[in-house]
Amino acid sequence: MALLRSASSGHRAVTWSNWLFAYLILWALPIPVGISLSAFAMLWRWSFEALGASIPAETVISVIFGIGVFLIMMPVFSWIGLVISFPIVWLVLRLGLGGWLSFILGGSVTGWAAAGVLGGMAPEIPIVLGVVTALVLRWMLGKRAPGVFTPDRRAGDGSP
Repeated sequence: MALLRSASSGHRAVTWSNWLFAYLILWALPIPVGISLSAFAMLWRWSFEALGASIPAETVISVIFGIGVFLIMMPVFSWIGLVISFPIVWLVLRLGLGGWLSFILGGSVTGWAAAGVLGGMAPEIPIVLGVVTALVLRWMLGKRAPGVFTPDRRAGDGSP
């Protein structure tokens, strides 16, 4: 497993259908995750109300519900970041720098930039979402085009 390197000219191993599939999944995936989190929070709240008990975790339920709603709304804004990331990811793969750490760094920088654009949001949320999105993108591209992330032996990074 290469942490910093990938196959040189690895962008050639990824077809347009692979790019489109990966980016469409990344764009739409937050919706079912958000619906699941919101439903979990509501079921948790309703179970306490049905029992007539006080809700000791009102804040936790509200936070889970809020994150779920945020994830449901995420595709409205995240497409901008995905469009901007495509040429960067393509260039990284072309240069053979598509390792796990490279994607983590790229996701954290993208999340940090998004936090600046979003204003009052705590930067931890977009940074974590950026890293997760970058790693899911790398994983999906690796599943669809396995040769793209196999570094060349002559790269000299000690990776198999």
